[in-house]
Amino acid sequence: MLTPLGPGCKFGQRLASQYGIDAIQSLVSRSHRGAELGVARMRYELPHLFVLAPLPTEDAFLLSVEINSGGSRRIVRHDGKSRQLGLQQEGAFHIADLSQRSSAYVSSPFHSMFFHLPRATIDAFTEEMEMPRVDRLRCAAGTLDPVVANLGRAMLPVLMHPEDASRLFIDHLTMALKAHVVHAYGGVPGPAPVRARGLAPWQERRAKEFLMQHLAHDVSLADAARECALSRSHFSKAFKQTTGQTPHAWLVAQRIEAARSLLAHPDVPIAEIASSCGFSDQSHLTRVFTAHMGTSPARWRRLNVG
Repeated sequence: MLTPLGPGCKFGQRLASQYGIDAIQSLVSRSHRGAELGVARMRYELPHLFVLAPLPTEDAFLLSVEINSGGSRRIVRHDGKSRQLGLQQEGAFHIADLSQRSSAYVSSPFHSMFFHLPRATIDAFTEEMEMPRVDRLRCAAGTLDPVVANLGRAMLPVLMHPEDASRLFIDHLTMALKAHVVHAYGGVPGPAPVRARGLAPWQERRAKEFLMQHLAHDVSLADAARECALSRSHFSKAFKQTTGQTPHAWLVAQRIEAARSLLAHPDVPIAEIASSCGFSDQSHLTRVFTAHMGTSPARWRRLNVG
């Protein structure tokens, strides 16, 4: 379940309070097991020095990655030792253990993505993936990590337009983030390479039927995987191996095709088409349709319907 929570999100509220600003774009993603992962974006353009008091102590990690170069920071650990990091490069990655009370001095301008990762979420993920338990996350502050930076960039549209967010899309991104972090910084070895296996014919048929039944509604990766008696990770990989697309990309393509069919009827309002095909509103349909077809629904209708 995806919960877009602007100023009311506790994670977003804590970060905004720590930086002394009104609010930041944030959301919380919840898995089918109830595990949470918070995502937030902060962009500050004016020169300023932020003196950051420690966040409340909890058994969780705060991950941050720089989307653009700029700014500097000095981290002061709970034992009084400090580290000056200087100007931050694009992709600079940090992990703060919130069970330890560390403070920091951060200068702007900066553009950063933050991920709130409770230990319970890590434990639920490693259990689901049948991986060893992660004792701690280790990362040299300022490590360049283009993987996390790219995942952060991919989440920007979701934070900017949470009403359009797809649970399938968020599930893919958050699973990729957790897998990368536990492998790269939790000491969990990656799985041995195996030959990718696709869905069985009945699984492919059932998966597509299920996704089409939910064409007009949001659906999670866990829901679709459950229909095929697979874990989320196995289902996602097998679906792509079979169809050449992720479940989210395949579903978006079906929604676009359904919209094209309805656009052929000039008496059907575009806003009604958007609702029928699983888009939050007409502007959401227009953005996605234009990205896929190279033109807006209204113009496509004018060019293709006599």
